[in-house]
Amino acid sequence: MMVKNGSVIYVAHPEKTIDPSVHTHYVEDSIDLDNVPLNGGVLLKTMYLSSDPYMRYRMRDPSQPAFVPPIILNDPIDNFGVGQVVRSDDPKFKPGDYVYGYLEFSEYFVYPGKIHHEYKFPLTKIEKLPNVPLSVYVGTLGMPGTTAYQALKYFVTEKFKTAKTMFVSGGAGPVGTFVIEYSKAMAPHLKIIASAGSADKVKIMQDAGAEVAFNYKEQDTFKVLREHGPLDIYWDNVAGPTLDAALQNFRDGGLIIACGAISQASHDDSSVVRHFDEIFKRSLTVHGFVVATGESAAAAPHFFEDVVPLVRAGKIRSREHRYVGLREAGRALADVHTGANTGKAVIVVSEE
Repeated sequence: MMVKNGSVIYVAHPEKTIDPSVHTHYVEDSIDLDNVPLNGGVLLKTMYLSSDPYMRYRMRDPSQPAFVPPIILNDPIDNFGVGQVVRSDDPKFKPGDYVYGYLEFSEYFVYPGKIHHEYKFPLTKIEKLPNVPLSVYVGTLGMPGTTAYQALKYFVTEKFKTAKTMFVSGGAGPVGTFVIEYSKAMAPHLKIIASAGSADKVKIMQDAGAEVAFNYKEQDTFKVLREHGPLDIYWDNVAGPTLDAALQNFRDGGLIIACGAISQASHDDSSVVRHFDEIFKRSLTVHGFVVATGESAAAAPHFFEDVVPLVRAGKIRSREHRYVGLREAGRALADVHTGANTGKAVIVVSEE
């Protein structure tokens, strides 16, 4: 059966922010669902795709080194997603199975394709939870949730016992809200300060459990932390001036989890950090990490057994900003880089 098959192609490298009309291109072709060769793989129908801030690091010239592989010009974009098996030559999967992994930004495609061989995230069969959309697997039960859980479980568990105050930057995103809710579940005594860039996001952080939630564009981060600190833990999603403010408001022996540095993704000189000397002055510990790699990855195998019960109990929730249709994928990629989305950015390719 021949059907339309839309795809989003990567066509130009951004210098700073992402412009969907310049850097991505939506195209339509057709695919024969009954006869397209599988070559030992599976034919997938794409359902949900994730747009994440780290994708900006992939949108670069391949000659520039980075911690993640580049997207190749004129190839479909790919990222974490949820799909359904249409046909299978792989005995691990059968038609109708729901799967999670690195998926092309296409309505249908054969996995593994040429752009998947270098990634370390194999296709995984997933189960639908009652009354929970499958899109939860690109947010709370996907890479953002795994990212937060991995570092909290491995680096922060002991610190929870004595810490009084925690600060979370980028607190309204899917990693940030997970950090707030999981930390509250593990350490109910902990006071959490959280920052984001709009009034709507302040409400999200308050809903997640932050006692002090503020808009860093309207309130001075240093002054907020000075009033409500000192800090014992800082979960850093942004680096730059926010990290500078946190460094000056720590209790001795504090802990910094360096999860992201989105303020520096475009190499803007205004995001330079100037107070690294506070690390030795205050005897701070800094742990950087990348999801599914390094020593903290040892915590990842326990993710579902620990987190699914919290999701079922409503202690960790999924908040989504949905972009309907692949034509909206470019905007979704741009929005997460500028913070224009409110909630986990999910591209809805086909509904359940």
